[in-house]
Amino acid sequence: MASIGGLVRRLRGAFTRTLVPELDERLAKMERVFHAPPLTKELVASIKLISPHCNFTTDERYPALWEADQNGACWGEYEALAPLFRSMPRPVKVLEIGPGMGRSLVFFSKKLGWEDVRIDAYEGDGSRTKYTILGPRFENSFCGNLDMLRYVLDHNGVRNVTVINAASTRLADLPGPYDFLYSFYSIGFHWAIENFLDDLLPLMHDRSVAVFTVPEEFTPSLRLQKLAYRIIGWKTAWPKDGHLKLLVLGTQTLPAWT
Repeated sequence: MASIGGLVRRLRGAFTRTLVPELDERLAKMERVFHAPPLTKELVASIKLISPHCNFTTDERYPALWEADQNGACWGEYEALAPLFRSMPRPVKVLEIGPGMGRSLVFFSKKLGWEDVRIDAYEGDGSRTKYTILGPRFENSFCGNLDMLRYVLDHNGVRNVTVINAASTRLADLPGPYDFLYSFYSIGFHWAIENFLDDLLPLMHDRSVAVFTVPEEFTPSLRLQKLAYRIIGWKTAWPKDGHLKLLVLGTQTLPAWT
């Protein structure tokens, strides 16, 4: 018969596995460009809403785990996009739609030297997750926390981001055009990009580049096929065996890269 101590250890291990995302080992061990602040109750609740696989608590062991998850995701995206970044002109104005807790804002600002680039972050407060893969557009689909986004940006010393509240500003009314626009796990992934094109295209000039996470099975619509686009694969940190795609979009042309 198993000992009581052994049973307790197995139960503790099973419980811990429900709280800790299983990450791609290589990506999770890469440089920590993004740094997690102390996990307050409000931040933990915000993380759970946006990233249900990160069912954390304020326990001191979880900031490092969240760092590994967030940096791993950023490194996967960066590795896929690095040839594009090398070939495109340095942007003057950047827009991220749905930045969540700001991992990409921090990562790109530091990794690409964008500390002096004007960056707008379009996000909204929310209390409910409405994730649907390639689903319809919801005007109240945002599930962020603007105070926690600013808390994370401040902790990482990122000062050049203007947070724009989606509840009071329409996407189409943002102060474009932008040189580089992106939306990870939002437009194009949870909600079909075709439902946003009428708002996105006026925010782009003829040399703008936009990037969106899309599922592996993504197929561009006839309208998208009339634009300049390219689809590239990338490795996710979570799930550890996951692969997704990135849609790179331009109104007329895209930078050449290999």
